[in-house]
Amino acid sequence: MDFYKRIAENAHLLNKGDNEILSYCVRNNQRISEMKVQDVAEELYTSPASMIRFCKKLGFSGFSEFKAALKLELFQAHDSGGKENRSVDFLKDVQKTLQLVQEETIDRVLGLIHTSSRVEVYAIGSSRMVAAELVKRLQIIGIAAFCYDDSSLMNISARQATGDVLIIAISASGETSLMIAAANTAKSRGATIVSVTNLGSNTLSEMADVNIYANSTHFVKSGIMIYSRVQLLMVCEYIFFRYLESYGNQGE
Repeated sequence: MDFYKRIAENAHLLNKGDNEILSYCVRNNQRISEMKVQDVAEELYTSPASMIRFCKKLGFSGFSEFKAALKLELFQAHDSGGKENRSVDFLKDVQKTLQLVQEETIDRVLGLIHTSSRVEVYAIGSSRMVAAELVKRLQIIGIAAFCYDDSSLMNISARQATGDVLIIAISASGETSLMIAAANTAKSRGATIVSVTNLGSNTLSEMADVNIYANSTHFVKSGIMIYSRVQLLMVCEYIFFRYLESYGNQGE
């Protein structure tokens, strides 16, 4: 089974510590494929037994099989005549994002959209485009959807949230402090939180009720982490068109 598909199918079994291990392994995939379980455990301040339990939760027999699957993924990702470039990485990440989409999770989100009185989408920075596009499409079919890309408005929205409100929080990093604060406030008032973030351990996905993951191409420029938002947009587009399939055009 494909490495990322296996992760997607078993991600719901992972706890906070497991997600931290997963995040580390994804970020350091080339190093991990050559390390021993004891070495990885030492770097993560955990035990080899915890590492093995993590691997088994993902459906692997142990760390050796996990490492072999990761190594095969790396080989396939870089099997392009010895060339490594960001355009190839970008296309690979689109494919990985498709593999991370779990239909059961999507179906749950569709049900939440359909039964909620309002859908409020939070996003800051470059993710605003993704949020605005999703909200525009939902509004076209008659859903009460609203986009908040300002921290003050997010906080007002969060303080007015009720149990029948759905919050979709979109953040590539999952570490946008202003959004996390607003989402926490909304959750404390009974709202359901859906996070759409990059794969791996992050604060937003850990506090959300439902998690949707993408695998976003990123690089660092002048100390700033820059993520592609195309993968997040693709996931949101898929949610919209699956909603149309499941519930029809609510505006007709």
